[in-house]
Amino acid sequence: MNRLSLLPPSLFDPLPGFQVWYRSIKVVQIRYSAFITALLYPCYGLIEASMDLAPLQVWFHIAVVPLTLLLIAILSFSRRLHNVMYALLMVIPCAAPLFSLYINLQTPLSPYFVPELYLNLLWTFVISVLPLGCAFITATSTLLGALILIELRGTPDQFLLLNLLWTGSAYLFGLVGAVVLEQAYRALFQQQRLLEHSASTDSLTTLWNREKMGQLFDQVTSVDPVGIHPVSVIMLDIDHFKQVNDQHGHAVGDHVLSSFANLLRLNVRQHDQVGRIGGEEFFILLPDTDEHRAHVLASHLQSRINGFEFERVGHKSASFGIAQYRPHETLAQLLSRADQALYRAKANGRNRIEVG
Repeated sequence: MNRLSLLPPSLFDPLPGFQVWYRSIKVVQIRYSAFITALLYPCYGLIEASMDLAPLQVWFHIAVVPLTLLLIAILSFSRRLHNVMYALLMVIPCAAPLFSLYINLQTPLSPYFVPELYLNLLWTFVISVLPLGCAFITATSTLLGALILIELRGTPDQFLLLNLLWTGSAYLFGLVGAVVLEQAYRALFQQQRLLEHSASTDSLTTLWNREKMGQLFDQVTSVDPVGIHPVSVIMLDIDHFKQVNDQHGHAVGDHVLSSFANLLRLNVRQHDQVGRIGGEEFFILLPDTDEHRAHVLASHLQSRINGFEFERVGHKSASFGIAQYRPHETLAQLLSRADQALYRAKANGRNRIEVG
């Protein structure tokens, strides 16, 4: 996970995964914002040069700031370097206006450089696409740095209090804009997660659907295609489930399916994945599990199912088919072998476990 290590994740990322998602979709905006700002600063520097301002300030605006921004844009292309990119993105908005204030604060030109501070605060909060916590730290450091410089060096500016009011207003407006934007993105992130989860689950049982189980199978086997770490599946279905629908109706049948799904969910290991194929058929993906261990887990499930009393239906049983993943086998092939084992379990009297 590419988490920004400069800040405590529990404080600034209370919604798990949000900051990673947010940065992934905003990295292009960071890139273009850095490019555009890098082009603007030389314009500032050239105008300053025509006004015979301090050469150190001119070169800072013509070279140092633009080159740093270009470096930020280049770093945005490498995910491994994003932490460095964000560190620079926090430093440069603070350094640029404070340097200008430092150079000009005791001169009659100081009022002309206060607007750079306003623009910088708004840029930090709204344009830079820094996470809210990072933007808050950067903008607050900029504001406090400006106040400290004014206190230490003094200024001939007779409109100092008015300029401070404008600076504080720019800070507050930027903060409000950043908070509103982040809340909007959080709402979008939560909505997207709900939609993704809805598309991946069975509506009745809330277990994973077959498509999602296929994705999970691909994730498990892609890192170990030759099967050094064993992977197994258990296919199972409820014995004589048709009788439940015929005798009690489909509403009761749906309740039995939901209760059966919860029973499976509560009696598998944390890293096991449970899905519903359709009807009364379910299957369980078992990472790091050979067929012997899968048989032990199936026996445990069998015992819990046989001891459970379903509402209005009483006791039910289930039949199990087990198959262990073979190198380069597809999910369809693996499930076919598990399904054949399940068929044998049903043919041999049901409430049995067979290995395919």
